[in-house]
Parts: sequence; structure tokens; C-alpha cells
Amino acid sequence: MLIKKLRRHRHLLDLARADSGSIHFYLEPIILNELVTEIGGMAQQYNNRTINIETGAEKVIIKADINRLKQVLLNLIDNGVKYSEKEITIKVEKIKETAIIQVSDRGSGIPLAQQNRIFERFYRLDEAKCRNTGGTGLGLSIVKTLVEGMGGKISLRSQLGEGSSFIISFPVYCENLLC
Repeated sequence: MLIKKLRRHRHLLDLARADSGSIHFYLEPIILNELVTEIGGMAQQYNNRTINIETGAEKVIIKADINRLKQVLLNLIDNGVKYSEKEITIKVEKIKETAIIQVSDRGSGIPLAQQNRIFERFYRLDEAKCRNTGGTGLGLSIVKTLVEGMGGKISLRSQLGEGSSFIISFPVYCENLLC
């Protein structure tokens, strides 16, 4: 119970900082392949769920706040674990000058009519399930705020009965402009 209260307070604090413009990001080059492998491995240790990690051979580098990006990924993985009984897949790829991180589950999916509200504060898809699993309805709102604050974009692709994918995109970081 204490952990849930602390998490709720942290979520509210993050949103208050974002609203006031006082949230700070320490942007630095990050190799996504390595970060996703680390976070996926760590999440698998603490969940009884298979987490597939697909990073490819090509290094994908972005400029982001490593701690905030970890928070984003852990939140999306946690949601996948809560709302799906099956495996979670985290995929990293580079398409032209865009780095893509995709966190997917094979759960029940999100109805089309509710997909446009999923990033709203305090919005919860299934109130009954939220009572059992916990949650404040702030997680995805914070995820969106953090991703956009680091210069990225997030979207959702979901189909009933097949699952959901959260797609995060960032510009690829090119130190020597030859990427």
C-alpha cells in the first residue's frame, strides 16, 4: 500500500513539474539497443512474464535523458504486464533518421473509441481491473509528457483481441552528421 501511495505522489509531482515548466531533462547520447536490453532484462527478473527483446545489429543512438527514458520504458512494460497474460516485446529499429522503440503486448487490446483518450490524465480503461492491479490513470499521461519533453513522439496501435503497441520515435543522434 505504501508503494502505491509513493508512486501516486511521484506521478503527481512529475505532472506538477511538467505543468510549471520546471521539469528538467539531461539530454545525452544513448545507445537504445543497450538500454532496451538492460531494461528488458531487469523487468523480466521482476515479472513472471517473458519479455522478448529485438534490437538488431545496427546501433541506434538518440539524445535523451536516460533516467526519464528508463521511467518511460518501465511504465510501458508494467502496463503490458498488467493488461496482458502473454509475453511483452520490446523492439528497437532505425528507419531513415528516426529511432523507433515499440513496446507491444498480446493482450485484449484497446477499443478504438477509447484509444484517443488513453494518454489523458486520470483516464483508466477498465476501472474494475485497475482496482485489482492498482494504478492512478497517470502513467501514460506522464509517459507522453516525458517523451515529448525529450523531443520524441508517442503513439498507440491497438486491435481488440490482438494487443497493443506503444510506438515511441526520436530523431537519430548523429555526432558526426554522417548517419
